[in-house]
Amino acid sequence: MRATLLAALVLAQVAFAQTSENELRPKVIGARYPPLARAAAVQGEVHLKLDSNAVAVVSGPPLLVQTAIENAKSLGLSQGVNLTYHFVLFTNTTGPASMTVKKGDAFGRFFLRMFGLKTEKEVRYNKCVDGVARPNDVKVAGDTIEIWINAGAMCAIVD
Repeated sequence: MRATLLAALVLAQVAFAQTSENELRPKVIGARYPPLARAAAVQGEVHLKLDSNAVAVVSGPPLLVQTAIENAKSLGLSQGVNLTYHFVLFTNTTGPASMTVKKGDAFGRFFLRMFGLKTEKEVRYNKCVDGVARPNDVKVAGDTIEIWINAGAMCAIVD
């Protein structure tokens, strides 16, 4: 009897957590990584506490705090909830690329042609592609809610 009751309570808590996650997920999906923090490659965790309809910042990088606070207010949660925002940047990828460029100036190319030499050369370089992020996600565990805000890292190389 006790085992059945305990199992029922555990299943009810799991069902509540899943329902809460399903309710919060659409609100979390819309959250965007702060552009300045993304450009500066700032990552980290922001810890917030909801008390009496106010959001208190416990810790976190200053460039990420404002986005976390705005998203926490939009969730419509009750007091006594601890929020942890995980801001994650996914790395860039680089791949080989090449392009053909002319050697020297027109005068120099004139002499190269006179001697039957090539007037163009192939330049090889690595091309940066912005990282691709996973969708934002949320996990509920009791009075703690963890939220992942993901973005692809920006390339520092400009074409």
